[in-house]
Amino acid sequence: MTLVIASKKCFVAMMSENETKYSPDYYTNLNDLNKMNFESVTFTVDDVVNKAGYGKFQIRLLFLSGLGWIADSCEVFVISILSQFLACEWTLKREQPAILTYAVFVGMAVGAVCLGTIGDIFGRKKALATSMVILFVVGFGNAFVPSFLWMVVCRGILGFGLGGVGQGLAVCTEYCPTHIRGRAAFFLCYFWSFGTILVILVSWVVMQYKNSWRLLLMILCLPSLLGLVSLKWYPESARYYLVSDQYDRAVKILQKVATTNGTSLPPGHLVQVITEEKRGRFLDLLTKKYRVATLILWYTWLAVALATYGTVFVSPIIIQKGFLGTDKNDNQTNGNESESAANVVPCLEFSQQNFIDLLWTSAAEFPGLVIFTFLAEQCGRKVLISVSCFVNGFLLLLLLIRTHKIVILLVLFAARGLMLAVFQLVYIVTLEVYPTTFRALGMGFGNFFSKMAGFIVPYVSQVLVFDHPTIAIGLMAGAMFLAAIATAFLPFETRGVQMKESAKEKTNCRIDLPQEK
Repeated sequence: MTLVIASKKCFVAMMSENETKYSPDYYTNLNDLNKMNFESVTFTVDDVVNKAGYGKFQIRLLFLSGLGWIADSCEVFVISILSQFLACEWTLKREQPAILTYAVFVGMAVGAVCLGTIGDIFGRKKALATSMVILFVVGFGNAFVPSFLWMVVCRGILGFGLGGVGQGLAVCTEYCPTHIRGRAAFFLCYFWSFGTILVILVSWVVMQYKNSWRLLLMILCLPSLLGLVSLKWYPESARYYLVSDQYDRAVKILQKVATTNGTSLPPGHLVQVITEEKRGRFLDLLTKKYRVATLILWYTWLAVALATYGTVFVSPIIIQKGFLGTDKNDNQTNGNESESAANVVPCLEFSQQNFIDLLWTSAAEFPGLVIFTFLAEQCGRKVLISVSCFVNGFLLLLLLIRTHKIVILLVLFAARGLMLAVFQLVYIVTLEVYPTTFRALGMGFGNFFSKMAGFIVPYVSQVLVFDHPTIAIGLMAGAMFLAAIATAFLPFETRGVQMKESAKEKTNCRIDLPQEK
């Protein structure tokens, strides 16, 4: 492999130790390089985005990517309550809600890998566009399905489309200045939480006044339509252009970044990365350099997803009953019912109080995100994930306490608030660990293992939790405790580290250009 690296980095190493990159003579010295017979003054993508800072370009990109995350949230969260709406129109057996959830997670697992590969080979924007098309077309058609079987098919295809939404976070991260990359990645997660609140509010209005889950599904596919339309203004990743031999396009989009933020490109020309490495190869994830990090991240994705999705799906149960498991009245009632009737999902309409409780416990995600937005750049990634996973496991165990409903709801509030933040941290670390040549695939496989938890979540949170809540919650909490131990042994600390374009890229001499205010 041939790799061309910026000679500017080595020039800086030869400068006087007393002359820092923040000195008045810094740019003067860079501009004088040609006079000193340095014919290849170059800069990197990191140099451009660090100099441009977090400005208009990144804010616009944030809102464009946020539409995809709202669409993702709408399609995922509605699964937790959709089966209860369907039970009032169709006769559903107890296992059918779990089957519906299985279909979504299987689709997401396959879609994450396929669309992640597309993101590395054909570009992040194409993968995101594919996702938005599927979410809108199939999402709208889902409102007209005639039977439960067709509902399962549509939800499986929608799950496949959801597998590519994470490409929006990849692009946002690749355009973020190094010193606020973690914090900026959390900004996007606010849109996911907003989507959750949107689902609850729309469900409340539609089901209270129209009592039509079909109308609900039609409305919830509108964010994906907006996301599809917004792709006209969506930029492709400059890093993808650089590693895919589209040098001129990379320079053009970086010039746009600088101009939009009111700055200029650094002196010299963009470093040209010429590499024989193929993009989007699975085996690159398991090379000696990345093997340990990959295996730890795969397990962490699975554990965090199991706890996060499991908690989301048991939330309606806790909100309606005030506790987990069965009581004596349930057992007496079940004893009087026929076996066939006991195997049918009852038609239990959500009351206004149920929607209110669901709303405020889901709103817990916002304070959790606010806290972690601050902590993201104050603490090391490994410490923050490890401690958060441990605390999360402890909060899950507290859900088993039989006490006043308000106490359990407060615990649920805290658990929901922390879990989404931990999930976002795993996204961030995964994107920071891998180079551009297989970054989207790395995130895709992380998502794949998170959706593998989907093979466990429906049974645990929609079947096992009714008869054996201790086992169900203990399984989720135990997974989080193990994740806390595993993440402490991650071989990379990625906070403040610049992102690589290639697996063999040397970063010893790389520098950050100062921001222009």
